[in-house]
Amino acid sequence: MTERQRRLLHLLTRAYIETGKPVPSRWLAEQLGVSPATVRYDLADLEAAGLIEKPHASAGRVPTRQGFRQYALAQLPPRPLPLDTVERLARVLEGSGTRWPQLAAQMATRLGGYPAVVRLGEPAPPEVLQVHLSNLGGGRLLAVAVLEGGRVLEGVVDLAREHDDAFLEQAERWLRGPYPLAELARRQAPSPQLAELARKLSRAFAALPSERYLEGLGAVLEEPEAQDPEFVRRLLDLIESQPAGPLTPPGRYDVRVGDAPGLSLVQAGFHHEGRQGEIVFVGPLRMRYREALSVAGSLCRALAGEVHRAG
Repeated sequence: MTERQRRLLHLLTRAYIETGKPVPSRWLAEQLGVSPATVRYDLADLEAAGLIEKPHASAGRVPTRQGFRQYALAQLPPRPLPLDTVERLARVLEGSGTRWPQLAAQMATRLGGYPAVVRLGEPAPPEVLQVHLSNLGGGRLLAVAVLEGGRVLEGVVDLAREHDDAFLEQAERWLRGPYPLAELARRQAPSPQLAELARKLSRAFAALPSERYLEGLGAVLEEPEAQDPEFVRRLLDLIESQPAGPLTPPGRYDVRVGDAPGLSLVQAGFHHEGRQGEIVFVGPLRMRYREALSVAGSLCRALAGEVHRAG
């Protein structure tokens, strides 16, 4: 892709994000100050590369999923919000006490215009104190792990065969802690049966629920895409199940374009009061990526106390 074609793609994408309508080549030529023939030639190359398409019989073009992704990644690193704005955000968050996650989500959706999720990881890696095992029959065990601080995790594991009470007692003695939950599957087992049990317990306990704070769900109803009930259903399903997986590292960004049909995620990581977390915007493919990344990044800097770096 030439530099002129990159500028053309970004101009077309920004225009489509703002209007929601296919962008005509004559308007693009006027904005770039080149001939319509030159623009048509470049548009043909971008179309061949799978970055834009011509919907139906329309005279204009729209970005494809790959075109949106190329545009979104080009906004990294994002331009921060004005320094005085970031300073105000930091002051409000600093004085919010334990309400800071909910407040950060509210600020994010107010400034970004999309549903926002603040997701927090564990305050510290959980330590296993003991594991209780109950035989359910047929090789299935109910496992209850007691963590440091009194937290309890439950899970059901399926073993290759059924084991007697003597094995369960041996396993409970071997599983007695303390040790980090993350190291359960890597513990040196005295027998293959206990090694199998440790691996399956680790998977059963892997889905530790993270803290989530959601704000601004109604904001997406203002988007033209929300006129489609199927779009709203997919978005609600995505918010219900996402964000999932590892948190975005502090100071880093992730843009996921179209992993769920018609939807995008913008994610930014932070570290605040000893905890890792991330801010996530959920919106349509036609998301205002530049603004969403700017808001998410600036809020993360305010949370991390890096206001001096935002100017």
